[in-house]
Amino acid sequence: MPFCPLCNTEYPPGTKRCSECEADLVDELPEEQEEEEKNLVLLYTTPNRVLAEFLKETLEDSNIPCFLSYTGSFLEGGLGYMVKDQPGYRLYVPEDKYEESLAIKEQTVGNL
Repeated sequence: MPFCPLCNTEYPPGTKRCSECEADLVDELPEEQEEEEKNLVLLYTTPNRVLAEFLKETLEDSNIPCFLSYTGSFLEGGLGYMVKDQPGYRLYVPEDKYEESLAIKEQTVGNL
């Protein structure tokens, strides 16, 4: 059974992504991590889905685990829009990887 590595939810066979966290599922949960390694911090907020996904892939290519969430409706998210007064896409990284992630963010998306 696949599991979400972020929220530990178990999914039926064949499921590829967590419906809550939007993280790619894994076959086994990692061994229990130190509590400070579990703490996620907000790295980036944008209404632009392309920028959010690009930064997420760049971080993952650098072996930095991250978590992308979206606040809004499915239609708005699919079209890359943002609900008024809501932040849109949010990208979180482990607290201990924040400085490294911030440097990568500045190089890839800057202030966009």
